[in-house]
Amino acid sequence: MTTGIFAEPAPRFSVDGLRSVLREHWSLTAAELAPLDSERDLNVLVDGRFVLKISNPAESVEVVDMETQALQHIRAADPGLPVPEIVGVPVAVVRDSSDRECLTRLITLLPGSPVEGGPLDPSLAVQIGAIAGRVSVALQGFFHSAAGRSLMWDIRRMPSVVAAAGIGMGSVVDRAVPALKATASLPSGVQHGDVTLTNVLADNGTVTGVIDFGDMHHTAAVADLAVTLTSVLRRSSSDLLWPLTEAVLRGYHGHRALSPAEVAVLGELVIARLLTTLAVSASRRGAHADNHRYITQYDNSSSRALDLLSGFSPDDLADRLSRLAGTRDLAGAVTSADLPAKRAETMGGKLSPLFYDRPLEIARGSGPWLFAKDGARYLDAYNNVAVIGHAHPAVTRAVGLQMASLNTHSRYLHGGIVDLATRILATMPAPLDTILFTTSGTEANELAWRLATEYTGGDTAIIAEHAYHGSSKWMADLSSNEWPPGHRPPHVATFEAPRGPELSETVGAARISLAAEGLRPALVLVDSQFTSEGILDAPGTFFAGLVSGAHAAGALYLADEVQSGYGRSGPQLWRFLLSGITPDIVTLGKPMGAGYPIGAVVTRRAIADALAARYEYFSTFAATPAAAAAGHAVLDILDLTSLPAQAASLGSLLRSRLRDLDSPLLGEVRGTGLLAGIDVLPAGSLTSRQVTQSLLSSLVAQGVLAGSTGPRGDVLKVRPPLVWEERHVTHFVDRLQHALRATGEQGGVVTKLASG
Repeated sequence: MTTGIFAEPAPRFSVDGLRSVLREHWSLTAAELAPLDSERDLNVLVDGRFVLKISNPAESVEVVDMETQALQHIRAADPGLPVPEIVGVPVAVVRDSSDRECLTRLITLLPGSPVEGGPLDPSLAVQIGAIAGRVSVALQGFFHSAAGRSLMWDIRRMPSVVAAAGIGMGSVVDRAVPALKATASLPSGVQHGDVTLTNVLADNGTVTGVIDFGDMHHTAAVADLAVTLTSVLRRSSSDLLWPLTEAVLRGYHGHRALSPAEVAVLGELVIARLLTTLAVSASRRGAHADNHRYITQYDNSSSRALDLLSGFSPDDLADRLSRLAGTRDLAGAVTSADLPAKRAETMGGKLSPLFYDRPLEIARGSGPWLFAKDGARYLDAYNNVAVIGHAHPAVTRAVGLQMASLNTHSRYLHGGIVDLATRILATMPAPLDTILFTTSGTEANELAWRLATEYTGGDTAIIAEHAYHGSSKWMADLSSNEWPPGHRPPHVATFEAPRGPELSETVGAARISLAAEGLRPALVLVDSQFTSEGILDAPGTFFAGLVSGAHAAGALYLADEVQSGYGRSGPQLWRFLLSGITPDIVTLGKPMGAGYPIGAVVTRRAIADALAARYEYFSTFAATPAAAAAGHAVLDILDLTSLPAQAASLGSLLRSRLRDLDSPLLGEVRGTGLLAGIDVLPAGSLTSRQVTQSLLSSLVAQGVLAGSTGPRGDVLKVRPPLVWEERHVTHFVDRLQHALRATGEQGGVVTKLASG
């Protein structure tokens, strides 16, 4: 190990010698001088304005050049970051009183004093974390050949530094070794290496700058953060350990987000830094007795912090840091074996049932795939929430960035949500000129009901016979598909959903009946694809009849596009547009934020004004900046990738291949865009509903997730993310073919399947 700068005594100069250097190289005469602390160099305050830095005689020209270049790079990359500026000539070569050649620089003095030794609280710790993050980010594009130097302060070298110092600590050293090795695969670059309380300046509780780039080297970014966190925690009592840690991480995260893998090793890297500090002190204090105070100043505090942190097991320490950093893996919070019982105990049991006979523990998603905790992969043929695919980075990144800067309620102006409103309205027919944001489709339909009753003065809703429009109390009453046997709420009337071409000419205002005479209808609610009724294909004349019937009865017509909208039906985005109608109200939900909770009501201004005449509308988490970020990300992907057009063509292919299966267990195949409803028929002793459940279970066993719908629960529902490709269609149809064969054998039916 090269230790020249640590073995060589610091430069020695008389006062006259220093004045001679300043006069010769920087034309400064009669300068007022004062000594400053340094570990291995000579630092001198000049006229209260500059710092004369005379490097250790063993320091290389390349390293000093790296420091100089780094300062210039930082000032260009982040002009607002307070770092010293080079004055005059970048480097001068001088000789000290022992005739040793030393490299010398003059830099500007930053305001403030070192935080070390002053008061430290979470407010200041946040700023320290922030400036550490800013320096690391500013150096991301910087490279210098000297950064690969061997340095005792490089915590990745901790085991050899400790061994050379002979301070023991074997078991503590060993626990940190896996974390040191893990840094090889973590984001790395040239780092400051010493953003500590000694080198961070502050004035009246406000950080004013960071100095001393003498320990720069190439290392993992999280190792650089570990240096900063160590410096703070050395000053911490046990009761402030976690508040100060949280503060540093919060400040750092504001400029550079830590990955779960980085946080997982951070605690052990702090331990490695503490061990390095003690080892460097032990190695140098005897040979440099004249600098004993500076070299040993952290011995006691480092020992205390080491005792405190090493008292936590590596797993416990990593868990605490992950919780503070927000990188905790919540999927592992309850063991898989205990999860079903724990969920039933705490989350309502039968009130909130799960899918499938054997519930799945899904751990992550990617595109059209979901992955279970046990590693099993499932093709998602059901979830329309992830309209542009599970965990799409455009959405996660957009929401994360917005959350990192601001997310508050909608009582303040924010351009993002207004722009989102403009974009959505541009996709709607001209009369629909107003949008009100909600947090879900249920809330959107609730708000639509308030708008309709206020505008029309009516008090009755009209829905399809097996509709679903939400889970609140009133929306449950407007979701006939959810009604228990014998239940029929007052103020709700139903109409028969289209179930054959013979209805197309006869369904009109006469098909809409009121549940109780004398009640005035306010709203006709229609799922544009009748997804809960079995995914029904209605002609435009049917929808036109519903609209005219609603208006003739004094009601408004609502197109519920929560399941069929957002490009699922094609590039026009909304299913109702294919029918040639203009609703009075359109409600949006689920796919709108691709996982972020957002919904909306689109209507005419006159309808909104009717409610505004007597009420205000406010929903805390509707129309937030983060909701806007999610909404824009989804529209951006839909706009720029042609997913809606792909959905239309791929949906036609899907239904064609389903019809080609030619199975006695399957009936009619329906749908528009990337949506399919497949009638399932009885099989021997099995009812159609039982056959459907058997098919679903068989599909799950083969790694495919689908759903069921319809009044009898005997319609296979295929409603995948729009990122499906032809290979996913092939995969699904192939697995369904196997499921049909297995179910047919179970029901005592010889299944006739196409060989293709």
